[in-house]
Amino acid sequence: MRGCGSPWLPHPNLDPDPDQDLDLDLDLDLDHGHPGRLPDLELPGDDGETRMTETRSLWPSGMRGAVSLSFDDGRKTQAKVVIPQLNKRGLRGTFYLCPGHEGYIHLMDDWVQASEDGHEIGNHTMTHPCSLAFQDDPSTSGLETMSLDDIERDILEAERILERDFPESGPRSFCYPCYQTHVGSGLTRQSYVPIVARHFIAGRAAGEHGFFNHPMTCDPFALWSTPADHLRGEHLIGLAERAAAQGRWLILAFHDVGDDRLGTLSFDFMEFLDFLARNSVSIWTATVRDVALTLRKNRLDCPQGPRQSS
Repeated sequence: MRGCGSPWLPHPNLDPDPDQDLDLDLDLDLDHGHPGRLPDLELPGDDGETRMTETRSLWPSGMRGAVSLSFDDGRKTQAKVVIPQLNKRGLRGTFYLCPGHEGYIHLMDDWVQASEDGHEIGNHTMTHPCSLAFQDDPSTSGLETMSLDDIERDILEAERILERDFPESGPRSFCYPCYQTHVGSGLTRQSYVPIVARHFIAGRAAGEHGFFNHPMTCDPFALWSTPADHLRGEHLIGLAERAAAQGRWLILAFHDVGDDRLGTLSFDFMEFLDFLARNSVSIWTATVRDVALTLRKNRLDCPQGPRQSS
């Protein structure tokens, strides 16, 4: 069976590119009998060789796979430590900001300079709403008490401010606070992924550890990501190497660089950046926006569903 990838519906501010005509095998190679097991690498000489070649044709020339470094909440260490270290190595990251947070204004000069340097400034909502499960007080508001209209209003207010403060940044991606993509609870629980799809080029959600975004089948508006909090340098490097070996896209979610509760130690972070810089000719490190735009251009739109051929 052969067919095109899942549809990538056009962002409202982007024109579709109908000129691409890729015909790819879609085999996720998951071990369904062992859901906790990482997928086996495909060996040359079987069908995996063809699939791997076709998958890698979606990446820029010479690249085996992609890595995106994303950073949540607009924290001070991101502005003062991460951005200078990325710039030093010629790498670019995605920084998801909440304009409603106090630190947003205090670090504005850093974020403006980061945007001018080619880093992506992404939308992380206005108020960072998460599940009530994080709270001790049941009367507190959270995703379970919100409607689709509420979450869209919050997202668009953040977008209004980001467009004002970063007018030249172009289309941006979105990051679901706490990796959660719903509002309501029980019978009233609803996904707000369609809202994100309506307003952004991509949305970063959560995924299974050790599994990565397949460039032909991933949902661009609910992309899998891997939390990088407390991971060692060799672990981060292993994830990047494995994703590249599979021709896939690893999105890492960082918070602080340091010994914070959600931190990645500076030594481990710098070790990983050095690895990416050394391997820049074979592993494409780019913002979530830039990878999403590239895949959107190269994936075959298939509104009628997969094609069959002998």
